[in-house]
Amino acid sequence: MSHKWVAMALAVSVTTTLLNAVIFVGQLSTPANARAAGTQVSKLLDDDDFVAGVTKIARKTVRDYCTVGKKNGIEC
Repeated sequence: MSHKWVAMALAVSVTTTLLNAVIFVGQLSTPANARAAGTQVSKLLDDDDFVAGVTKIARKTVRDYCTVGKKNGIEC
């Protein structure tokens, strides 16, 4: 009975390894398109609502850090 489990575990591990190798080769052979990603990011940065939201979050984070920093003796 134990030989069947060992054979099954070996078959599953070999199958998984081969599947991972096929996926890896597929990922390497597919060219990355950085130019298209860059244009999408630039469109996002042109959005006034997005920029305002990021600015609000950044200011709140700095404000919170400085508030905690004053309690802990950190200068902002």
